[in-house]
Amino acid sequence: VKINVTEEDIKNGIPSDCRACAISQALRRQFNTEETYTMISDETGDVSIEIDDRKFQVNHMHESDVVDFIFDFDNYANDYFNNLNPEKLKPITFEIEELKNENRS
Repeated sequence: VKINVTEEDIKNGIPSDCRACAISQALRRQFNTEETYTMISDETGDVSIEIDDRKFQVNHMHESDVVDFIFDFDNYANDYFNNLNPEKLKPITFEIEELKNENRS
């Protein structure tokens, strides 16, 4: 599934809020739901996405771009040295794929 994070998502997103960040805003629109969760795993550094209790992973080709976007988005308000702000953050497009639960029968 292709996800397009728009300027509007960036403007309306809340930094460091896994349920309301710019990527979660885009996921809500794409999947027409309120139940979204986006974070970077402290253990693996991978992006973790949940939508309506379904788990997704970012396509490996886009993983580093998405990690960089999340870092910049979450830190723009606190990063006075680099003068990051929402207007300087660019929209991003990436693909996600659902993780299949191997324990299902």
